[in-house]
Amino acid sequence: MDLPVPQGSNASQSHVVGDTAWQHLGTRRAWVVDLAVRLLGVPLGVVVGGVGVAVLPGPGWVSAILIVLFFIAGVYGVCRQVYGVRRALRVRRVLRTYSWQVYEWGLPHSFGRRNSGLGGRPWFKLPDPENPGSSVPVYLDVNRRNRWWLERMAPQAGREAKADIQRLWFAGDPRFRGVLAVPGGRGPRRMLEVPAGAGSRSRVAPPGNASPEALTRALEAGVRLPELAIPAVEAGRAPVVPVAAPPAGPALAFPATRRSMRLRLFRGAVLLVAAPMPFLWLFSLGPWHASSAKGLGLVLVATVIPAFKRLRSSFILRRTLRSRGTPWRTLDVEVRHRGRALVLVTGNEALRTQLALRRLPAGRAQVWFVGDIYGRGVVSLRGDGVVMPVRCTEHGRPVTKPEAAVSGERPRTRRWGPVG
Repeated sequence: MDLPVPQGSNASQSHVVGDTAWQHLGTRRAWVVDLAVRLLGVPLGVVVGGVGVAVLPGPGWVSAILIVLFFIAGVYGVCRQVYGVRRALRVRRVLRTYSWQVYEWGLPHSFGRRNSGLGGRPWFKLPDPENPGSSVPVYLDVNRRNRWWLERMAPQAGREAKADIQRLWFAGDPRFRGVLAVPGGRGPRRMLEVPAGAGSRSRVAPPGNASPEALTRALEAGVRLPELAIPAVEAGRAPVVPVAAPPAGPALAFPATRRSMRLRLFRGAVLLVAAPMPFLWLFSLGPWHASSAKGLGLVLVATVIPAFKRLRSSFILRRTLRSRGTPWRTLDVEVRHRGRALVLVTGNEALRTQLALRRLPAGRAQVWFVGDIYGRGVVSLRGDGVVMPVRCTEHGRPVTKPEAAVSGERPRTRRWGPVG
């Protein structure tokens, strides 16, 4: 079943169908089929190839070579499947957040020219949701996955090929992420994630004209935004977890803080001692071949180094608190959950904790803080003196420019340093 199309639509005006694209039955069916093809393609190919090798007559060495080749192809296919499944899940989040926009007469596009202002990559232009009078380009990567689209965007494409992209569906926000598709008999076909390369781990710089509602919907669609760009909870709201006033005097002089720091050092030391024990036991079972011993040694080093870094950071943190003698201070933050870690946003800084077993509810809260707000420090989430290391990942502190840079004068330098 195709989406209903109102009469009188043109290229400059698009119409929205439904609350979200996922409510359309044909969209859900097309997504399930695409995911099934990605999940079943590699196993079926490996099984068919293995049966063919076992049934067809031939020398034993030929069969052995084919089995090895099929195994390598299977491993490569599984690795590609992981990327395809992650892409399908990102597409589903977009379809569950945004609705389909139907463009009856297509969208402005170009195969990409090096001399153009938009670079040499193929692109489509979509209307800016915040400013309908302007447009936002979305780019396509030149690879095999986009081959169908690239063949129809090329200047040498025929009239029939151009007609395939004459009518387009789009769901999403072109400034962040979206899904482009062409209509089919029962739903969308050739669903393509745009902008290409906007993976789940890459952060998108939000445009200046993005409203808080647009940023919130982009977060619901799975777009990773800088913490300071995300709309904050109302500052006037009462803290979810208020804390008592911190004690006076150095933070490390507080008994609970001193006890928590000692416990942290003890845990780091135990982890550092216990990490190499299984490998030392394996070495005692020897003798080992040189290559096997080398591999175990590399794994041992890779296991010990993180434990050593954890213990070293705890010692540095304890020394910093002891040398400075800085007292605890109350900090009003907004708590955000990022996996098992917490992000504490103060308005101009975003502090990220380590894996937090004692989690605070999301929202406004008060914590104790001591350390460098633009570097590293510790917080007490419950206001009881129990420390948890944090580090500043984003800050809005203005960077002061040198006087020579402000005045436009080029600083005089010599080989071994500045002059004067």
